[in-house]
Order: sequence, then C-alpha cells, then structure tokens
Amino acid sequence: MKIPINVMQKLSKIKNSVYDNIKIEYLYHSNKLEGSTFSVQQLNILLEENLVTGEHSVNDVQETINSLKLFDFVMDTLKEPLTSRLLREYHSILKKNTTDENYGFVGVYKKIPNQLRSVDLVLAEPYEVEELMENLLKKKIKTLQDIADFHQRFEQIHPFQDGNGRIGRFIMLRQCLENKIDLIAIDEEYNKEYREALYKAQTTENIGGLVEVLKKCQIRLDEKLASDRPIVEQLSEEVD
Repeated sequence: MKIPINVMQKLSKIKNSVYDNIKIEYLYHSNKLEGSTFSVQQLNILLEENLVTGEHSVNDVQETINSLKLFDFVMDTLKEPLTSRLLREYHSILKKNTTDENYGFVGVYKKIPNQLRSVDLVLAEPYEVEELMENLLKKKIKTLQDIADFHQRFEQIHPFQDGNGRIGRFIMLRQCLENKIDLIAIDEEYNKEYREALYKAQTTENIGGLVEVLKKCQIRLDEKLASDRPIVEQLSEEVD
C-alpha cells in the first residue's frame, strides 16, 4: 500500500485508525526478528491500555515501549532530512532506559567492534562508521532497488552497538513513504528468506534476491491492510 506522507501524518492524529494497524503490524514483525516475545495481541494491549501482559525480559519490555514511541517520532519527522544526527536520535529513543544506556552505547555510533552470530560477515570498524554513514546518507533513493541497496549497506556498516536491524527497517519504512513506494514490513513468514537474501547482498553485492523478498513482504502487508485501503484512498484525495 502506497501512502503519501501527508496522509500518514494525518492518520497519526486519528485514534484507533489505519495508523495503529500499520504500527502494530510493522512493529510486531520487526521486533520479532530481534527476538521480541510480544504477540500482536499483547502489542495492541500495550498500545491501547499502556499495560504489559505476559512474561518478557525487562529489555524486551522497554525496547517494545520505546519502539512504539519511535514509530511516532519517525512519522513526525518524515519531512526532515535523514542525517546522522536524526539517526542517533532514533537510536536514543529506541534504546532509552535499556542496559545499553548504562554502558554509554545509546544515541552514539558504536565504540567497540561488533559481529553477527552465525555468519562470517565483516562489519565496519568503529573508526570507519562516521565517514561510511555520511557517504551512505548522500545516496539518492527513488526505487525499491535503491532501498534494498541502502539497507544492505547500512546493515553491513552496523553503525550502532545494538539495534541496527530495527533502525535499518525504520529507515526502509521511511524511504517507502518518502518515495510513494508500497510499504514494507518484513513479515515473519519471510524471516529466513530475508536473512539469507540480506547476507547474499552483503557478500556479493547482488541485491536481486533481497528485492524479491521485499516485494513479497509488500504484497503480504497489502493483503493484511486491504480493509483499510478505502480510508487511505479517501484521505489521499482530500490532501491532493
């Protein structure tokens, strides 16, 4: 589903609207990729009643609460340029009050080399991050292929000590809205394909597989939001 920025921001002011449906659907899948134990129902209860239900780690609870706030912040700042400063602000919101904050890892680029478990991927060293990110943020984004290429490069730089996957997918969502491209939520049905395609793109620079997975995720999200389409189309006509 394509949603103009003005429409998305207008939807964000309407309680229990399409906006909340998109938020929950997006956050459930993105957070699950990072091991969150919140179900869709538990996320809805947290959003609507500000109540945590079920058993979760303290960090999972805090990061889930933070991700709800970050989603709103990303939508509110869609018309601002995507800069290193703004990305660090994203990270500050996502990791606020987590154990990472105790170690000084929040809202700053990584200070210690990090690595991914189970893959032999070389990530950027801390001293390389600033320049690599400045160059990446200059990249012009217009197509789904551009988004896929940006995403695989961002994830290989892995600029933050932790939280890179979630921040990277927030960027991807933002880029879809900015360029009137169908929204992407990495559906759990495609988690394995997404990880494999991302790894292939990072090791061969062949983004074809990643683009195909993103297309599948677009179709899946479109199907889930089918009942919301009339409202989006109506608001789109009103803001034209």
